[in-house]
Amino acid sequence: MPDNNERTRVAALGELLPRLSPLDAHDAFISAHDRLRGLAYIARRPAVLAVAVDSHARVIEAVIVESGHSLVIGRHTGCGLRLTSSDVSLRHLVLHAQSDAPGTAPVIRLWDLNTEQPFLTEDGQPNVAVSAQGLLYASVGEYALLFLPTRGPSEPPWPERAEQAWHALPPRQFIDRRSPGAPRLRHARSQMAEERGDYTNIVRLGPLRLLLAEHEGPGAAWGELRLESENKKERHRVSLERLEQGVLLGRYERCGILLAGLGQISRVHLLLVQVGARLLAIDTASTNGTWRGASHIETTPLEDSDSLELGDELLLHWCRLHA
Repeated sequence: MPDNNERTRVAALGELLPRLSPLDAHDAFISAHDRLRGLAYIARRPAVLAVAVDSHARVIEAVIVESGHSLVIGRHTGCGLRLTSSDVSLRHLVLHAQSDAPGTAPVIRLWDLNTEQPFLTEDGQPNVAVSAQGLLYASVGEYALLFLPTRGPSEPPWPERAEQAWHALPPRQFIDRRSPGAPRLRHARSQMAEERGDYTNIVRLGPLRLLLAEHEGPGAAWGELRLESENKKERHRVSLERLEQGVLLGRYERCGILLAGLGQISRVHLLLVQVGARLLAIDTASTNGTWRGASHIETTPLEDSDSLELGDELLLHWCRLHA
């Protein structure tokens, strides 16, 4: 019996321990400098360097995300950047890297997958979606995440000393930002970063809900999703504004299009999101994949009329509605 009492006492003490706080942007960068410098050296084309640092200043993982590609972040083993803490959802964040012109450093776009645990940016504000140029810092639980765009081989060599590299970073800029529950504002405001004196232009367009209403008004409908399986046939008309915010498909209640009862579909399976002139389909580390014919896709633009298969039991047909 003393063993049971001891286990209970240890568990109770564990619950009283304070949660570990993530490193700030500067300290995370200093800790990850060598890994980031190594990734920058081997990047052969424009990309985003992504690194996760825990509260003990340990680099957990570091990856390269080339322009046009995406990165899923979470606890699931299929995630490209895996964070094992229970504070992190199985599929928590999606990052997309996209250069506006050939040879330029990508713009970074980061979305929370409706986890109700918004990530914090460098200014300490909660966010559910951010578009940024330059270094982007985000924290989730005890992890500090750094995303650094690079042009590839045309970038100048990194300084060997971490502090010199930190001060050599270009200015950071939020192009677009959505905060949970924030009202929609149509103007930009400037905010000075305390430590570096950079100006960050922030446009709040929230909130990002990733949810579809039962019926989009006829005037608002921009496209139609048709879903077909053995036991399910549905049509959803979607506005451009909804797609710019993002629409999640999966079996989990947090998804905008709920696909309950389909065993081949992951709880969070696919993100549809409008980025500029392109509608992207991003597989969110699903177990059974997203397919176009025989080709497994991770990120793909959808044509005005296009089809994908989720797992091997659901067909998704997309059709752009023209006025």
